[in-house]
Amino acid sequence: MRRVHMLMFCLLLVGTGTASAQTPGNGFGIHFGAGIAGSMSYLEVGFIMPNINEKVFINIKVRAMSAITWTTFVNRDTSETASFHPVVVGALLGVGSVGPMVDGELRMYGGSDIFLGYSFTPYDSHFYDTANLIGPNLTYAIWGYFGFEYFTSGSSSFFVQAGGGYKGLLVKDKKNIYAVASSWLGSGFGIEMGSSVYF
Repeated sequence: MRRVHMLMFCLLLVGTGTASAQTPGNGFGIHFGAGIAGSMSYLEVGFIMPNINEKVFINIKVRAMSAITWTTFVNRDTSETASFHPVVVGALLGVGSVGPMVDGELRMYGGSDIFLGYSFTPYDSHFYDTANLIGPNLTYAIWGYFGFEYFTSGSSSFFVQAGGGYKGLLVKDKKNIYAVASSWLGSGFGIEMGSSVYF
């Protein structure tokens, strides 16, 4: 009788584990995305953590951002101008909540990304043999978004999200025109598309 109870308990555990594994989007995964934030475009890749209480998600991502074109900035106070091509790299912590599945394929979600990174000018440095025009800095940002995730299978999906937020710089030389110009780039409306793979 004890063996029967033990066998039933094991079957119950296996059945519970199988049901949990079949829940789309609730496990470890890899995230790939591309989008626009203000006047900067970006690529990102990251890790998806298992959802907390099947609702709260936490992502850790790495993002590389670049101005779509050469950026020209005019300081209204001094009439000083700067034309350059800024690049930003850094890490993101994403936190948010997912909605219920619709027909087992589609769900809505919303969240915020907190960004810490570094801004520099590699193209200018390469072509014009200059140091980083922006100078030593800490780049920070927070973006909010709302999106839809569609599951093509139990382990893969693609998504579209839109939102916006603010990006700024902490710099030593606050009068550096390149730092002043770069500080607001990446702020404003944003949209992203990408895919996720779950394990």
